[in-house]
Amino acid sequence: MKKRLVIPLLIIMLLFGSIIKASSVKLTIEPIAELTLLQWGAARSDCSLYIIEQLREIGIEVEVRKPLWQCGDIPDLNEIDMHLLALSGTRVDPDLSHIYSETGSLNVFRLNTNIPYGQENEDMLEEGIRITNITDRQQHYYDWQQLLIDKITPLKPFFSPRSYIAIWSTLTGYEYQWSLTDNLPYMEFTNYHEGQSNITELIIADSNWVGLNPLFYDDYVNQEIISLISEPLLKIAPDSEYLKTGIIYDWEQSDWSNKYETHFQFFMRDNIYWNPSYNVTGRDNTSLPLNLTPLMPGLKSGETSNGTNRQLTAKDAVFTLLTHANPLTSENADIFAWINDIWIDSSNPLSFHIIVDGDPSTVELDPYAPFLYDLNLVIIPEFFLNSSMTNSTYSSGGKEMKGIYEGIESTSQWQTYAISAFFSGKYMLDYSVKNSITVLRASPYWFGIGTKDGTPQDLDLETIKIRIIPDLTSALVEFKEGNLDLTCLSTFPEMRKEMQDDPLFTVQNKIANYMSFLAFNLHRPFVGGDDNYVYLNETGKEGYTKACAVRKAICYAINLEEMNNDIYNGEYFTSFSPIHPIHSFWYYQDIIKYRHNLEIACEWLEAAGYETPATETSDTTITIVSVVFYVIPISLFYLIKIQRRKRIRKI
Repeated sequence: MKKRLVIPLLIIMLLFGSIIKASSVKLTIEPIAELTLLQWGAARSDCSLYIIEQLREIGIEVEVRKPLWQCGDIPDLNEIDMHLLALSGTRVDPDLSHIYSETGSLNVFRLNTNIPYGQENEDMLEEGIRITNITDRQQHYYDWQQLLIDKITPLKPFFSPRSYIAIWSTLTGYEYQWSLTDNLPYMEFTNYHEGQSNITELIIADSNWVGLNPLFYDDYVNQEIISLISEPLLKIAPDSEYLKTGIIYDWEQSDWSNKYETHFQFFMRDNIYWNPSYNVTGRDNTSLPLNLTPLMPGLKSGETSNGTNRQLTAKDAVFTLLTHANPLTSENADIFAWINDIWIDSSNPLSFHIIVDGDPSTVELDPYAPFLYDLNLVIIPEFFLNSSMTNSTYSSGGKEMKGIYEGIESTSQWQTYAISAFFSGKYMLDYSVKNSITVLRASPYWFGIGTKDGTPQDLDLETIKIRIIPDLTSALVEFKEGNLDLTCLSTFPEMRKEMQDDPLFTVQNKIANYMSFLAFNLHRPFVGGDDNYVYLNETGKEGYTKACAVRKAICYAINLEEMNNDIYNGEYFTSFSPIHPIHSFWYYQDIIKYRHNLEIACEWLEAAGYETPATETSDTTITIVSVVFYVIPISLFYLIKIQRRKRIRKI
């Protein structure tokens, strides 16, 4: 009798085991594709491991190649299906032709005009740099982002990290997304913090600067100190929107109804004066007060500035732009080749005109919208740096200018200006001791308009001390001891978490200027190749191709939320657009978003004609369950019958 009971019980156990086994059937199914992934330097290898596991769920196997610098031989990029890489977002303008156009130097996707929507992508990129109306241009780039990500899908954006900074909680008015110089008019200490002896000074750390002439010294360290003592022509907000709160307070197109304009007129604020042309060479902490320092005479007629006698005018703006465009005085003159003509308005000394030409090689004037961002450069004094020479030199765009000549940078005025520069900024250079400290004093001549909101402001922080501490760990120690007022925490996650819970400190963050993403090679089979030209037949998907469907499936299968939580503790910003998220003025918030969804991923693969593991697993499970529904009742009936016979015999 026991043997008779064992047989049906075994059957039931085997059937239930089969159901459990069905959940892992997909692991043994033949993959529908085997792809190669090249991981570039700035991308984390952890992400590659997650990509392997997540794409395996939809039947795609991935082989990861080593980063280029670890390879003995550089792999043939034509054999790579996908790239995992990160690119900087320092380019402020939304024109990303260098990445997403057919001829772009960073076109790892192999985008071209032959694939569906490829020509439309190319046309929209070319059109984007021509639209000078800001509102029209913003909408244009919204439309371009949607086209690229939805219709072509050459990439899946991944993450942008966050940078962190710590300040003492007694310091108010500081917002990390804004630059330090833009924050300064709003900042003040409400009380003393530990180790602090003067609440009218700000103490920070940095490396040694080399030179202060913005024509020649444009690296990060020099730019930081230059920004504290200068003002740019045109202000740009952290989100990359143009501002009218700086020296240039407004501008006009000759025809506002024309979105392809080439003639612009700019208007500058009145009552802005150059700071005194103090010669601070050789000064230190034992020197006489700054206002007793001798003034430097300029190259033109020996003129000086005392803070009230030299007004900043359109002549300075024109000189600044032309010296940046002149190969004799600029290493980046080609950037300003769009200057076809520039002149001071005949009736307004605080206004100037620019004729823009985006392509100087052609006879016709070509609109070039990105030029506005090139006006975000430090204005320099014409009266001091220009000469009275009447010889002519020319800008990279062919504009004639007077006064600049070969070798002018070797004159004593230019040499001294590089280490004793003066501008129209909030602060003035007092003294600098190499490997020790640089000290700045608030300028009583600053024009007093805050960048953030355009309201009148003053400077509560009278002194800025920049201690030379290039090592971040040492700077952190000094900060905790109260010897610095702010410090970077990006490379100290554990210390940052401690400070976030400490009421003595305030920790702020902002999105960093680079973004990682997964790029598809559109020339490769399965993710591209001939399937780029095979359109789908499924209702609602007729406008997409077989290869695009595969790329969409991969995008939906990748779980960025899981990666972010597991690798980055959920702290990274997840991006959905080809435009870096720090440029939020141009970043399209309503773009199609490929959030993790295996069901939708399988739908796109099936629409492309592939049988997905989920489908096969489901069919297997249904078959087994069907058998179970038939067999289990029979087995139970058999058991019940045996039990009844046993009872009858006992009776």
